[in-house]
Amino acid sequence: MTFIMQLDLDTLVDLIGKAQEKDFEETIWQKWLVDIQNMDKESFVPFDKYKEQHMKVQQKEIRSEKEVLEDAENILKSMSR
Repeated sequence: MTFIMQLDLDTLVDLIGKAQEKDFEETIWQKWLVDIQNMDKESFVPFDKYKEQHMKVQQKEIRSEKEVLEDAENILKSMSR
């Protein structure tokens, strides 16, 4: 625990991000193992391609800071009416 407390903030954030990435990758792996049971020769998708497809979906869901702030402004405007 003291090792973590001695890290600078940037390193800590990087480590947390990497851990989340690995956790997400493990989740995709587990999902692929379930889905592979229903694949045949024509519908087979290798794990790397399967992971890439899921990463694209996740990246599309990430919104920019500007979009979030615009939504917050719109909510505040609608509440003040």
